[in-house]
This record gives sequence, C-alpha cells and structure tokens, in this order.
Amino acid sequence: MRVLIFGVDGLSFRVLHPMMQAGYLPNFQALARDGVETMLESKFPPFTPPAWTSMVTGVKPARHGVYDFWEYDENGHDQLVVGRKAGKAIWNMLSDYGRRVLVVNVPLTYPPEPVNGVFVSGFPGARESGDFTYPRAFRDELLAHIPDYQVDLDKDALRHSEHSHARQSVFVMERRMELMRYLMREKEWDFAFVVYRLADHLQHKRWPEIMTMQPEELRYYQLLDQALGEAREAVGKDGALLVVSDHGFQGTRAIFAVNEYLYRQHWLQSDRNQLRGRQMAEALAKVTFKRMGIIYPVRVAKRRIKGLLPGSSHADDPAKMRMAPYFTRQEQRAAGVSMPSWSGTAGGYSVLRMSKPYSEQQMADLRGELQEIRDPSTGQPLLDAIYPTEVFGEGPYAPDEECLLLLASDGVTFTPVLGKPWLWEYETRIFGTHQKDGVFYACGPSIRAGMNGPQQTPFAIYDVLPTALHLMGLPVPSGLDGRILHEIFAEAPVLARDTNDDANETQESVAARKLRQLRQLQRR
Repeated sequence: MRVLIFGVDGLSFRVLHPMMQAGYLPNFQALARDGVETMLESKFPPFTPPAWTSMVTGVKPARHGVYDFWEYDENGHDQLVVGRKAGKAIWNMLSDYGRRVLVVNVPLTYPPEPVNGVFVSGFPGARESGDFTYPRAFRDELLAHIPDYQVDLDKDALRHSEHSHARQSVFVMERRMELMRYLMREKEWDFAFVVYRLADHLQHKRWPEIMTMQPEELRYYQLLDQALGEAREAVGKDGALLVVSDHGFQGTRAIFAVNEYLYRQHWLQSDRNQLRGRQMAEALAKVTFKRMGIIYPVRVAKRRIKGLLPGSSHADDPAKMRMAPYFTRQEQRAAGVSMPSWSGTAGGYSVLRMSKPYSEQQMADLRGELQEIRDPSTGQPLLDAIYPTEVFGEGPYAPDEECLLLLASDGVTFTPVLGKPWLWEYETRIFGTHQKDGVFYACGPSIRAGMNGPQQTPFAIYDVLPTALHLMGLPVPSGLDGRILHEIFAEAPVLARDTNDDANETQESVAARKLRQLRQLQRR
C-alpha cells in the first residue's frame, strides 16, 4: 500500500477546529468525516527537534540523542545539533526494503541522507545555495522547475514588517506545494513524508490574528487545506494518508522566571555580582541586536557579546545565537538545579538539570514546591505535569544528570532569565507557545471512518513509524518505543497499550537514578 505522511509543524485543534467550523478548511472536514481524527501527544518535550526525531525513528530521545537545537560538546562548549545520533528513520528502513521514497522538508534532516528516492532537507541548516538534496543533481532539477524555491523564510525580509510573516509564509507554502506536485507527478514513489513547517512560525508570531481568522493569516491555512486535498488525491483510493503534527499550540501571556525562583529557594547557586554582569551584558546585547535589525528576545549572556564581534562563529548567523543555551556548561555545572535552555520559552516547558546528586527526599521536596506554585493573577497552577528523567526513555543518550521535565499549564510558559526582580511577567500581547497535544488524522481503505475524539489510550508521536510500516505490510522492528495503532483499523479490536505507557513513564527508576548519581560522583 502506498502511504503519504503529511506533517504540519505545531498544528493544533485549537486552530483547526474553529476554521473547520467556519467552513474554511473543507479537506480537513472531509478527512475527519472519512477517517480518524484524534490527538497525537508529543512525548517529550513538546519541541521540534526531539519530537520530529522521535516520530521518524519510533524511539524516545535517550535512543536517538536529540533534545534541543543545541547541546554541550565534550569540551563543555555549546553547539548546534545537526541530526540524530542513532536510530534508523522510516525512510532508511523503507529504502532497505527497496521501496521508493520521497522526503521533503522534515526538520533536522540536513545534510540530506542517501535514500532510494529523493530527499530534500529542511530547517535548520539547509540553504538553496548549498547541497540540500539527495541525489545532489536533484537540486538543479528542483531550481530549474521552481527558480524561487525557498527552504525556509527569508529572515532579512521579515525584519521590515510584522505583517510580512504571513505573506512570507504563504510565499514559501506555495513553492512547497509546487515541489510536491512535481514530485508526485514526475517521480515514482511508494512512500512520501512531507512537512509544512511555517504554521509553527506563524502561531508563535501571530496568534491573535490566527485565532480571529484575519485574512492574511487565514490564507496560509487555506493553502494548507488545499495541499491536503492534493495529497489525498495523489495517494489515491488504494493508499493511506496520515496527517501528523509534532506538538500542539496555545496562546500565552504569563511567563514564570524559573531560575530566579530556584535561586530564591536556594536550589540554584549563583553569585549576585555575576548576575549583575550578566544583566548589563544582556542590556548591551539587546541594543546591539536592535541596531543589527534582529527582532528577537535577547537570548545571549555575557559570553554571547563576543559572538557579535567580527570573526565570531555566531556573528553571521543570528539563528545560532537564538539557539544558544542561557548558561555556559561551567555555569550550569556550578548552579545545582537550573533551566539552561531558552528553548522552553517558546516550547511551554522547562527541563531542569541537577548538576549534583540529590537524595530522593530532596527530589520529592523540589517536585512538591514546584507543584504548589500558582499564578497570582488567576490562582492557576504553574504546572500541568512534572516528569522525572525516565520520561526520556532508556538508551545510550539518556541524560547523565538527573532531570525534571516541567509542562506548563495553559497560558503559561517559562524563562531562564536570572537576576530579575520578578517571578511572574505578563505580556500585553498574547503570543503562541507549544503544548503537548498535536493532531492525528488517518484515512485509507483499511482505516475506520468517523473515528473522532480523544482515545482511551492516547496516541504518541513514536507510534507513527510502526503504524506506517504496518500499513505498508512490512514488519515492525523490535525494540521501538512506539506501537502499531491497531485502534484505527476497521474491524480490529482495541488493544491495550504496550508496557511503555504513561504510568511507567511517570515512575522513577531508583536503580537508574542511583547509577547516574554514582557516575556523577566518579567524574568528580
């Protein structure tokens, strides 16, 4: 059976359903009527790099090694993540079976991978001027057919107008659709995986306009609906179509300074003189960013000022500065408990790292304190959920340090900023942040019709790979964290979830934690 996975970064029912009810998205409405519509949970955290990588490999971050856009290297320096460290992606498996594949714009797929078919790399790293396709010669073929093709947004154009976010997104979307028409028409294929990324970008920047369905923003989703209709036609009556997103979205106004809270509660250790130096450096960086025309929250610390100087590895690439951690590795190791990443601010989550061992009682005390925090303006809890390190799975890339994953309640996110006089800040304009509940649709000859709403056992992102392989009649490798979604198939019994369920995810493995603590002590 031919299978097409139609991926949309950050797509949420909070956006889709109002537009569907207003009649703007007829192809999504038809898909919900003819197939399955339910949530797809992002596990974990709900962030682009780990989420898409878990989806395409069927395993959790501890086995593929991707947690963020950045990581510390063996020398303690931060560097951009360029792809997974382990784990076969679905297109590798299908190529091994001799199936012809098309892979387009999946995040964290640069440089392109050799496949039995065509591979077009996506954000970040890929550029039209570079080698972003496999085979290499397909780049010239692509640009000959679509001369103004863009891998991603034109950052220079975005600086001139806030409204250009929608127009730029539409421009890129139209070129991506043209590429998909060309590939579907001119290439032989058994499996396709295409991702439309800019819903995520628009929802971060233009949440109020999207929720009120302003014409410029609505146009992007109407094109997305048109692309869905074309995808369904291309896959044919005998094929299967899956629509997936890596996480959901929400509107946010409240921001909680988690590092400042940890400092005040004596979980995080830092020198106040150092903090004042950091604040002065960030103020200078903010001015410098503005003069450079970079419209973005300041995500640089004292060391990042050097990154703005000529000759710096960050000077010509603002994306590298935005994807840098808040703390250096040395600062993070000395901090005790800290949130080192800026990524959770957009992601609506926080990963706290413990740079020294803590007793079970201390960890329980910390969890209890965090669960008691309330938004003073609403009385709402700060946290929707809190998970131990084991939520990232077991494998060679499990964190060496104890971690806590915090998922924020609706309308709340986190900042790592340390040294401010406030714990809570409220933005005047609502902006978009990630949320764990993504979308899942399925339609095909063997798939149930009219199966809508939440499932007793939530579907997870790492369930997509085994389900797609099953649809194609291929064996599912052992040892995956995901499972076949038997519930979506006609006449199939509803099966209980595998042993990799949420209940197990929330239980701490005492043995694993103690082994990790022992390794930390040995390193010291």
